[in-house]
Amino acid sequence: MAGAASALFLLDIKGRVLIWRDYRGDVSAAEAERFFTKLIEKQGGDPQSQDPVVYDNGVTYMFIQHSNVYLLTASRQNCNAASLLLFLHRIVDVFKHYFEELEEESLRDNFVVVYELLDEMMDFGFPQYTEAKILSEFIKTDAYRMEVTQRPPMAVTNAVSWRSEGIRYKKNEVFLDVVESVNILVNSNGQIIRSDVVGALKMRTYLSGMPECKLGLNDRVLLEAQGRATKGKAIDLDDIKFHQCVRLARFENDRTISFIPPDGPFDLMTYRLSTQVKPLIWVEAQVEKHSRSRFEIMVKARSQFKERSTATNVEIELPVPADATNLNIRTSMGSARYAPENDALVWKIKSFPGNKYNCRRSCSREKGTCPRKV
Repeated sequence: MAGAASALFLLDIKGRVLIWRDYRGDVSAAEAERFFTKLIEKQGGDPQSQDPVVYDNGVTYMFIQHSNVYLLTASRQNCNAASLLLFLHRIVDVFKHYFEELEEESLRDNFVVVYELLDEMMDFGFPQYTEAKILSEFIKTDAYRMEVTQRPPMAVTNAVSWRSEGIRYKKNEVFLDVVESVNILVNSNGQIIRSDVVGALKMRTYLSGMPECKLGLNDRVLLEAQGRATKGKAIDLDDIKFHQCVRLARFENDRTISFIPPDGPFDLMTYRLSTQVKPLIWVEAQVEKHSRSRFEIMVKARSQFKERSTATNVEIELPVPADATNLNIRTSMGSARYAPENDALVWKIKSFPGNKYNCRRSCSREKGTCPRKV
């Protein structure tokens, strides 16, 4: 089988090996030193410019950094880099579940548990079980609680590794929340250059047994395949990412999201909509300069959603010069304050009804108080 990781290293901030696990025997511990030397050469003083994949002398290194620890995999094969990088992030989640915080000190204090986790999470270089809840059922943080005869949970030996068997509830409940954020880039003329919507389906399930759930969306691909009208009702989903519980073959076949959910909260899927979006709240600022040391800003905010909807905890931040003093602020709704640590005025509106227009006036100068304008 090809595409496996040869070894996994945990390094401190100086590149010294804290813990390493050899899975295939074709990479030595010295490879970690070569990697860190190569990393320093490529960084060139800018840590943000480094790619997560480094190739040197027939070895491919994939790494991430968390706190003061580097998590590194090395492979001599043509492996799936994205899969191994995701695996490293899942290792971080598991370690944080066990140790609260992942850092050099927590690894040194719990190296026995770390080795046990690495043995269960990867076998012969191939990722296995990365669900912290399942691993915690048979790998205990406290060594004295471990039993030699303890058998692994059924979730490790069956196809549903993210859910334990025997779960029972007096009342079966499922909660589904759709959380979306709008990203809009506007130029100085007020024209929208780019806009998209990033969303997530967040679920909380409290179901007994091994239930199979199905979920349908108003996906344009599905509706067109069924010969149904799509005008004004369908959406084009891009960059879809599912939780591992979703049956991908079923989704590719008929666009139905079928899954056996984990117990408790989880993100069922994330997606992106590449569509022209009208800003929910449109903000305009007019600056009037009265003298070399005094200016006045009129900020107008207009909600562009339906009247029956209400936006809560709206916060508008307006940058001001770093040397601004003696601010006089008036608002038609909500409250505003000067945040010198951010060199900005922060306007907070607790409740912003739809199709509503609000404004705020602020004055600033170096000395004295700006007179109010009516």
